[in-house]
Amino acid sequence: MTFNTVPELVAYLNTLIPRAFKISRSEYVQNLIDLGHGYDDPQGVMITRAMADQFNIGVIKNNSYVRTDVHAISNFQNEEYGD
Repeated sequence: MTFNTVPELVAYLNTLIPRAFKISRSEYVQNLIDLGHGYDDPQGVMITRAMADQFNIGVIKNNSYVRTDVHAISNFQNEEYGD
């Protein structure tokens, strides 16, 4: 699946958690917290990074898929940072 924005991806991941892991999002988040992944955040950084361990999450660059931290990429998508 492809998404145009990081919030769209995070919203999809929130619906994917119950289907993929058979537990609620809150239970999944609590498990991550118990494992030392940090606390839940409104932008979904923790969820996205944890889910990237099991799903291919990245960006399309020059018509090729690049596996990367989408939150870091979105932070640097300003003209001031270049390509």
